[in-house]
Amino acid sequence: MTTVPRPERGTRPANRRDLILEAATELFCARGYEHVAVGDIAEAVAVGPSALYRHFSSKQELLEELVFNGLESFTAVVSGMAFTDAEQSLLDLAELAVTSRHIGILVEREARHLSGDTQTRLRAASQDLAGGLAEFLEAVRPDLDGDARDLFAWMILGVVVSPSFYQSDLSAKEQARLLAELTGRVLTAQAPVGFAMVEGRHRPTGLLPHSRREALLQKAIQLFAERRYASVGIEDVAASLGMAGPSVYGHFASKADLLATALSRGAAYLYMQASDVLAASNTAAAALSSLVSSYVEFALAHPALVDLLMTEVRNLPEPHRDAALAAQRTYVDEWVYLLRQFRPELSESVARLQVQAVLTLVNYVVRVRHIQSATGISTAVSGTCQHLLGLQGG
Repeated sequence: MTTVPRPERGTRPANRRDLILEAATELFCARGYEHVAVGDIAEAVAVGPSALYRHFSSKQELLEELVFNGLESFTAVVSGMAFTDAEQSLLDLAELAVTSRHIGILVEREARHLSGDTQTRLRAASQDLAGGLAEFLEAVRPDLDGDARDLFAWMILGVVVSPSFYQSDLSAKEQARLLAELTGRVLTAQAPVGFAMVEGRHRPTGLLPHSRREALLQKAIQLFAERRYASVGIEDVAASLGMAGPSVYGHFASKADLLATALSRGAAYLYMQASDVLAASNTAAAALSSLVSSYVEFALAHPALVDLLMTEVRNLPEPHRDAALAAQRTYVDEWVYLLRQFRPELSESVARLQVQAVLTLVNYVVRVRHIQSATGISTAVSGTCQHLLGLQGG
């Protein structure tokens, strides 16, 4: 995404609407929708807010257009994919993902701020996109049943959206080539055994912890994931447990303290998991294979926490933000180190891209509601991720 040149104040560029969209994209991606005012966008294109309202009635309308424009660009590429040239089709998809990485941020992170009705439309549009990929898969993988095609389509999208969530020092061309190679590996992964969607099946609610502090933390994680951190107040968290708002402060100093505790808890859990895996492994390949399986289990068990790890770190105050980002980098570094021990021909940059793609695939798929509760989901996703990393033949 390039920086929008700021027009001279008082001029009337013919493409002002496009300039507004570009400026909003940059600001939403850099700061987060909730931290951007209409005046900030107007300032970026050298107009007053009233001039901006001649093109868009609200900040919500701006976000809505950006999100759906982004999805439509991917849908257009998917609709043109040809099973007779699968390699080129996947490269086209990868090139769009790399050159338009803002789309993943807008759809996966910022779109949660859209209204309920628009969210329904967004889910339908996302399902249409996955459905287009499933049709492509029907042609290139006739051995897959309908449920498996649906899963593979969402896994391909998980790989494709991964550049939105990390920075690479590889050229855009090389990133696209590697991304296309990884999506191609999804195509050649083994058909999952025992995988099936279960209509109407939902995650069990379960019991809340007896500890008020732990119960508040659990409810906060759920609410932050469902409604976005910026849209949830301390009173909302308290009300979910039938408590008065001020009573929360006996357990947490602030809403930010709730978020910081949730994210640090998630990081600590992953570190303990990784330590157990390393202690039980004799080779880098065995350790990495176990790490993949354990991470998939973690993500399936805690999809709301995964959501926060992906989307809400930017809302942490300093120094918690730096600590959370450092924890994520250290965890990824462990995967990269193991992958390079197992496959020394990979450069660090290439290994990191592969690891980030696999982690994003997992994070993406476990947050798709109808897939979360499918039977055999853990084995199916783990097997595909291991195949992507070269840990099994497919």
